Amino acid sequence: MNSYLIDPFGFCKNSESIGGHTPVSELERLASVCADRSGELIWKVSGSLDNHQRPCLLLKVAGSVNLVCQRCLDSLVYELDSTTTVMVAKTEEEADEIEESLEDEEAVEVIVSDGKVEVMDLVEDEALLALPLSARHGICPDSSMDGWKEKRESPFAALKELAKKVDGQKNE
Repeated sequence: MNSYLIDPFGFCKNSESIGGHTPVSELERLASVCADRSGELIWKVSGSLDNHQRPCLLLKVAGSVNLVCQRCLDSLVYELDSTTTVMVAKTEEEADEIEESLEDEEAVEVIVSDGKVEVMDLVEDEALLALPLSARHGICPDSSMDGWKEKRESPFAALKELAKKVDGQKNE
């Protein structure tokens, strides 16, 4: 896996940006929850300072991964498209202050950094958080169980045949 180690404070101060394409197979935690290791993520991280001159990373992750449908257990292609703002703090205390100052409806994450952040860890975290808790097809494709349901004879059909035999014997 490519390593993109950045100093988030300088990255944001200088309004830098980095992006790329990464195969799912290179992201071990993500690949472990997928049906297979195929697929690719397209990602971009942009740095800036907010109105209070605090460092913010805008993280965009998109792409497709193969999950397992929890209804039919077949493969399900899931399209990721997620954007998150990650604020960076130097200490836990500063992170707590930032979280308290944010409005409740803002979708902002706060991380603590000692001066270095692995961008691919952020990308993988965002992809994992964007996955559904229980992946499901809107309408599951035909499965082998559907054929079984169609071929199965109704127990009432057997009773009907038995009733015909009994009626036939009474008439004789």
